[in-house]
Amino acid sequence: MTGRCLICLIVFYSLCGSAAPVDGTVKGKGAFQLDVDAARFYGDSTKTYVEIYYDILENILTYKPDSGRFLGAVNMKLELRNDTSVVSKKEWTVPHMIADTSRLIAGQKLVGIEGLALPRGSYVFSLSAYDVCDPSRRDSLSAPLQLQPFPGDRETLSDVEFCTSIQASTNKQSMYYKNTLEVIPNASRLYGVGLPIIYYYAEAYNLMMSQSPAGLIVHAAAIDANGREVVAHDKPKSRAHNSSVEVGTLNISALRGGTYYFRISLLDSARKVLAVAAKKFFVYRPGSTSDSSMPFASADVSTSIYAMMTDSALDREFSYARYIASDLEQKQYALLTERKAKQRFVFEFWRRRDPDPLTPGNEYQQEYFRRAEYANKNLTYGLREGWKTDRGRVYIVYGTSDEVERFPSSSQSLPYEIWHYNNIQGGVVFVFVDRTGMGDYQLVHSTHRDELHDEMWYDRYAQRMH
Repeated sequence: MTGRCLICLIVFYSLCGSAAPVDGTVKGKGAFQLDVDAARFYGDSTKTYVEIYYDILENILTYKPDSGRFLGAVNMKLELRNDTSVVSKKEWTVPHMIADTSRLIAGQKLVGIEGLALPRGSYVFSLSAYDVCDPSRRDSLSAPLQLQPFPGDRETLSDVEFCTSIQASTNKQSMYYKNTLEVIPNASRLYGVGLPIIYYYAEAYNLMMSQSPAGLIVHAAAIDANGREVVAHDKPKSRAHNSSVEVGTLNISALRGGTYYFRISLLDSARKVLAVAAKKFFVYRPGSTSDSSMPFASADVSTSIYAMMTDSALDREFSYARYIASDLEQKQYALLTERKAKQRFVFEFWRRRDPDPLTPGNEYQQEYFRRAEYANKNLTYGLREGWKTDRGRVYIVYGTSDEVERFPSSSQSLPYEIWHYNNIQGGVVFVFVDRTGMGDYQLVHSTHRDELHDEMWYDRYAQRMH
């Protein structure tokens, strides 16, 4: 991706890295937010090809003036790990140049793709980004990635890739080029105002497995929270090739604001379902709900556990989630006063983080609260619940450590613990010291790049003064 950069990074960093303020700096607007999505495609007999899509609004970046132009950039970092190690790591910079600030149009995005060929297995990918001209503005996202073999004995489909546009192309040098098409991904999966048409891309495999000469039917549909098809269309598909690309559009301009599923199905001539792929998407309609700050409100909340929750219960649940909530989400929730608005907000907060919407439960949410429950049972200090302690926070965010070194109280030092995580950022540690000697272990040092760092932690906090 860096090979496609259009400006000189040396000049760029000399501008953005300067300690002195530069007149004319254009500050980023709103919260710094990264949108991420992924899709799995057939690679070969041993590997799956994975594409990770990201986008970021160009007007949330900070820009520095340079000879009549404005330069901005975002630093990206992608890390993929399995249960034992980091299997892929990449860091790059995406620069962006504009002629003047009037070019910063609301809604315009920087869009990128990263592709990887991976052996079958279970992974977690993490993508983080920060504003190069203002590194305090940053965002990150982690999500599980399950790679199972595609069936070889029947028709099957890849994942769905949501797009903002698809058109014929011969530009093989473009990052968006794929199978004679220019495919621009929509990582946010957000449609509605300004984007009333869903463009979708998928791949169909094993189409010639059947002995039947009859063709296929591709059925594409938008499904509401009650499981009803609210928009749908069919089109014929031949079996001329064993594998083929399936692209199309779905007009969702008539849909109300909320959360939906897009489902694409391969049907035979008798309309028997042969293969299905589905993915969640969102429709935003300003003012379509009683609370316009809730663009992803869904009627499905009325049948969820949140419909029965009191204000205090909702406040408590969201307080548990503060470790993974963005600054914008925390600010939005703080402004809510009506119970129904809070119910919708918390409901959609977890829906957006559901790694597999086709399963009955939300695995991410279940694991998060399992960790919180463990912290409350094992890491509570006095009247402070375990999830509120430093050790509890680290456990909830990063999971079970690979190794814990425990050092009891001695004549030389206060009690302290060192937690080792071997599969994060190439290996990191968290150091907790019981500074009171009463069991209140506080985080004093970590080698994780986003955590408290103090190389002198032992001298400052652990060592006893004689």
